[in-house]
Amino acid sequence: MAAILTPPRGTGRVIAFIDLGSNSLRLLVARINIQGVVKVLNEAKQMVRLGEGAFIHHHLQPEAMERTLETLRSFADMCQGYGVEEYIAVATAATRDAVNGEEFLAEIRRETGIDFTVISGKEEARLIWRGVASGFEKSDTLRLYLDIGGGSTEIAAASTDAYQVLDSLKIGCVRLANIFPCGEKSVSAKQYEAMQMYVRNEGVHAFRRLADLNIPQIVASSGTAQNLAQITELMNRNSGSNAPDTAQTLTYRGLCRCVKELCSRTRQERAEMPGLNIKRLDVIIPGAAILQTVLEELNFDTVSITSRGLRDGMVTEYVERSCPGALLAPDASIREKSVLGLGRSCRFEEGHSRHVAELTLSLFDSAREVGLHDFSMEVRELLRYAALLHDVGIFITFSNHNVHSHYLISNSELLGFTDREVRFIAALAFFHRAKPSKKHRIFNELEPSAREVVKVVSVFLTVAEALDKSHMSAVASARFARQKKKCVLEVLCKMAAPLERGRLMRCEDRLKKLCGNDMQIVFEEPPARHFIAGTGEMPAAE
Repeated sequence: MAAILTPPRGTGRVIAFIDLGSNSLRLLVARINIQGVVKVLNEAKQMVRLGEGAFIHHHLQPEAMERTLETLRSFADMCQGYGVEEYIAVATAATRDAVNGEEFLAEIRRETGIDFTVISGKEEARLIWRGVASGFEKSDTLRLYLDIGGGSTEIAAASTDAYQVLDSLKIGCVRLANIFPCGEKSVSAKQYEAMQMYVRNEGVHAFRRLADLNIPQIVASSGTAQNLAQITELMNRNSGSNAPDTAQTLTYRGLCRCVKELCSRTRQERAEMPGLNIKRLDVIIPGAAILQTVLEELNFDTVSITSRGLRDGMVTEYVERSCPGALLAPDASIREKSVLGLGRSCRFEEGHSRHVAELTLSLFDSAREVGLHDFSMEVRELLRYAALLHDVGIFITFSNHNVHSHYLISNSELLGFTDREVRFIAALAFFHRAKPSKKHRIFNELEPSAREVVKVVSVFLTVAEALDKSHMSAVASARFARQKKKCVLEVLCKMAAPLERGRLMRCEDRLKKLCGNDMQIVFEEPPARHFIAGTGEMPAAE
């Protein structure tokens, strides 16, 4: 089976994307086809600390350069093994600020064949915005995008399609740690306040511009922010607190508690703190000072955390520039483009998939109106994508195609989605032909909250698929309604639809579990005749 599922080498170009930061070196190797479908072949990250000492001495230090070069040699060997055809490689703050930065990049070129481009701080901010924004639905609302790097902090105030502010502040967790080293002892309140004051002074003009925009949401994309959120979540869990901090959302109060705990510990005690990435031991407090100061200066109570960033922006721009088949519609989001790109690369039956998606959303919306669920618009969006992709597994074989759909969705790099969202979409595609239960490994791998959602919304996809069994779009509409206290599923057909009616009856048990045993199905077919499930009767003409 593995041989069948491995794409032939000719189905796309193999590209390596490399981000050489002041703290970390990141690699992503991907195969990208003409429709813009991205399949990640491998990825790697190494904290080389290239900026160590560079921001004080204005030169990249020999030990840091050797660490970086050694890692890049191994990256180059890996890329050669994958048959990489093109490198997209950028270098940021440590390299652009160092007197010997260009000299070091020339050495990298000689040793590895990888040609890096040094990008400006504002270009870095722009690419980070593109990468993070591609994970959100299109919106005209401004968001603040924040990335705390090793040598600089990038800021963008932007909607999905346009930015108002791009800025790069010469403050990063490594640079700040060089100025205010934490040492072996605990960090005093005075030292932490000095860090914050330094950040305020460096960012004063940017903060004033941003404060005037009244931006409602801030999204942080750096490893620093991710690690602070993880530490805070574990602190809450271990103390039995019901504070709302998670790995995806960090409150200002939660951050303050985290900072207090970090600063109160010696270096050795911090190293033992649950959730702390040991490689960030010496930079986590300076990074927290930057994040806390930004939240205070711009009056944010909560920050959303994302794993997306600069590298995702590089991929997004490459796809838009090099894959004309990915530009499906000028107003389509990157999520929509990647979903339809996967479907088309698997030769899915697009008309059927779109019709099933339309019916699925009608069922979701009407079920919400009659009180069957109260799930969010985010769930609705992911359900739509699952409906569009539910049949892609037929590309492999019709038999057990829901299993193959799950595999293809899980193993295709869908741009704009988190790993959690991809798992959710893939699970829904699987359960369009199976009832969610603990006997399925796929169900058990979901988070408990996601399992409850899948139990309900998979019914809508299963019913919608049944209502287009003939693939002829015979059913014009399907929606839930209330007649007195009884829940009714009303199905209106454009033509006789015996296949759809028969298939729908197989869903009756799941529908009754959702709606109640007294629920009723009204299946109306032309000419002016309809069937009431459970009675075998045709009602009298009105």
